[in-house]
Amino acid sequence: MDFLQKSFALATLFISLKFFVRWLPGIGPLETPTALLTAFLILHLSSGLRWLLNEGSEKKPALHRFSDPATCLKILKGETYDDSLGVNQLTPEESRAIPNQRLVRAFQIDNGFTTNDHDYGRLFRRTADKKLRDINRGGWSEVGKVAEGFASTYFERFKSQTRGHLDLIVQIVALKTVLLVFFDVNQDAMTDEVVIRISKNINLLWIQSKSQTGNQSNNFEILQNDLKHLGLEWTTSKENPLNMLLPVYETLWRVVARCLIEVVFRPSADPEWLLLLETFRADPSSENFSKSQPPEQDKVSVSFLVKEALRLYPPTRRIYRHVHLASKKAPELLAVDIEACHRLPQVWGENSHRYRPARWNSVDENMRRAFMPFGGSPWICPANSNFGPMMIGVLVATFASNISAGEWELQLLGDLPDNSSRVLDDEIELDSNRQENTAWEIIKRSG
Repeated sequence: MDFLQKSFALATLFISLKFFVRWLPGIGPLETPTALLTAFLILHLSSGLRWLLNEGSEKKPALHRFSDPATCLKILKGETYDDSLGVNQLTPEESRAIPNQRLVRAFQIDNGFTTNDHDYGRLFRRTADKKLRDINRGGWSEVGKVAEGFASTYFERFKSQTRGHLDLIVQIVALKTVLLVFFDVNQDAMTDEVVIRISKNINLLWIQSKSQTGNQSNNFEILQNDLKHLGLEWTTSKENPLNMLLPVYETLWRVVARCLIEVVFRPSADPEWLLLLETFRADPSSENFSKSQPPEQDKVSVSFLVKEALRLYPPTRRIYRHVHLASKKAPELLAVDIEACHRLPQVWGENSHRYRPARWNSVDENMRRAFMPFGGSPWICPANSNFGPMMIGVLVATFASNISAGEWELQLLGDLPDNSSRVLDDEIELDSNRQENTAWEIIKRSG
């Protein structure tokens, strides 16, 4: 709403309120002119206030959700979901950038996911690619040592405790690892208190950005101050470290936590998986990442463990595109439901909702097309090729070597219809909900 609109609305409401106060003492029976006028003024005031509170905002674009793989791939390109409705009048960059402006407002970022500038988007992609290649060339053994160092330090202090939140444990180690590997942050500055606060405010701001609720400016100020404490300062949105930190960390740790749950805490988890992870932890090479365990007909590798986690728990549940079709007056918001696409029974089988890494032994073309944890062409995340899966594998292997299901059990707190607690079993289904993870607690077994 512009200034003149708001001024006119306020003036109208003021006059109405003045008449309302003047007439109020003289209200008679409902059928009298005074009472009828009063009722009209009440309705006018309430509707006007509602309009002001919404700041005269225009109606949000209609939201359509899709899970069919072929349609999803078209939408990810910025195309229409139905060719008969005409072409999208927005550029592919605009289609991608517009839904992500909420992240610009929340985090003050300017990266390849939020810009509609084609050249800057390509530059950001090249910069990210180079950073990931440098990490790969540095060797995953070094990354593994960093993660192991943070994990062993944390669990040494954790030994005397009888319970703890799994989400916090994963966040602390994963975020410290990313901060050191990507930004070379001073380790002494990365206290658990600061790291937890950074992760908490990133998550809060992300959630608030979807509904425009909460004190976003205050949460961002705290986040910015904590990053400055770590030596990560910036003056322009393009220099904001969150441009890289958000896509690397925020979408990473939740996959790591859920993969850890499946390979360590599920009663049906195969003990051979832990042996694979331990071999990979000792030598995180590409060979050990892809190395399978017998029997041949049901062989599994660390790569399969990670792929199955990415299938069930994709880093981003839904990816949005803004389209304005030539045949329609109003723009539309399209949601590519990655999680639903990854669980389609007609693609993945009747056990599509179960964690079954061995399914990757026999992948057909339909499965390949439906698997899009890092998005789709032409904007597949740079982490897709090697970095993302390897990083998940390194962190899961690190945690698995420090947390034993024989010593700890996982309990779901308040995550059931009756708000009760329940030890994880094979019947409980998890999803990729951003808020669900706070209901996970590990409890030391007695005796």
